[in-house]
Amino acid sequence: MQGKPRESGSGKGGGRRRGLDLTAQQWVLAFLVGLATVSAAGFNWKSAAIGSTAAYDDRQSISETIAVEQQTMDVGLTVSNDTRTYAEYLVDYAAAAELENQAAGLTSAGDQPAATVNRQDATLLRRNATERAAAAGLFGEATIGDDVTKPRPTPRPFSLEQQTRARIAEEETAVDSPGKLNPDQWAGDAEQIRDRINGMAVWALVVLFAVLMFSIAEANSKRRQVFYAAMGIGLAVLVSGIAIGLSTDFIA
Repeated sequence: MQGKPRESGSGKGGGRRRGLDLTAQQWVLAFLVGLATVSAAGFNWKSAAIGSTAAYDDRQSISETIAVEQQTMDVGLTVSNDTRTYAEYLVDYAAAAELENQAAGLTSAGDQPAATVNRQDATLLRRNATERAAAAGLFGEATIGDDVTKPRPTPRPFSLEQQTRARIAEEETAVDSPGKLNPDQWAGDAEQIRDRINGMAVWALVVLFAVLMFSIAEANSKRRQVFYAAMGIGLAVLVSGIAIGLSTDFIA
């Protein structure tokens, strides 16, 4: 008589406990599915947010590439003009040297007044050549003071490489210049952002794979081995996907 009530009570209590266990499982699965879905949405949202930055960096890279090419053309033309101006400068110095030679001959011939005129003409020729070269930007005006008052007998040296660097510096420091341009840096930044976008797309797929595992677990809630295996795989994929995705691509 006493055994039957115990069996009946045990059966009802066991039924209530099983119902609570199933409800708890459903809540846990619903939470994990929601967490995975929100995480995937977060990765997609971040990808869209930084995608506009990548587009901006691309536009900046293209714009600066065009500006750099324009600067290169401008510098090339200016240096070409400098080279032609220096050639004219050398011609004037060669003519001045010829006048000096003629003055020496006139001095030997005893025609000192004519020799003096030749030397004066040579000095004036050198002075004018130096001033024209300086006005064209071939020499810095601050460096030709002595040449104007007392022109040097030999021409100033000219380095095409140094002149090119000087013209580039002038172009970059001009009032209307955008400054030192670096289109490669903008392009590199855009490429890094695209790598992050691709990475977050991968992590979004990873956490969505966890949803698949949780769905399998829910469908096999009565088959404990399959349930726990699917739950374990889903949890491992979800936690690793969120942790690694946040640390590598989401936050940078």
